Amino acid sequence: MPEVTEAKSVTVRPVQGVQVVKVRGKLALGCAPLTELRERLAELTSHGEVKWLLDLQEVQMLDSSGVGVLAQTMTSARNSQGACKLLHLQKFPSQVLKMVGLLSLFEVFDDLDAALATF
Repeated sequence: MPEVTEAKSVTVRPVQGVQVVKVRGKLALGCAPLTELRERLAELTSHGEVKWLLDLQEVQMLDSSGVGVLAQTMTSARNSQGACKLLHLQKFPSQVLKMVGLLSLFEVFDDLDAALATF
């Protein structure tokens, strides 16, 4: 697995055995970050990397497609004996996840070091 994988909207970097996945832009139908996130996570899974911390600080928009990808991501991580946790979840995406009843499924952190310590 390369040290750092760069994409237009998604950056993956390993930190203390955890893949920190920084997403920039909208997690919405037809938006590049959604597709890129799916692709990067599939790539990580194929390499056996299933401890994910999704940094969503620069994600202000989340629609039903984005919710679906996050739910699928959580399921995929758990089925592979891994984990998916959220970092810097913004107000609107947090409200969307709460409204559809999925927010409680994720561990959400505001501090990188605190999040990493839970893996």
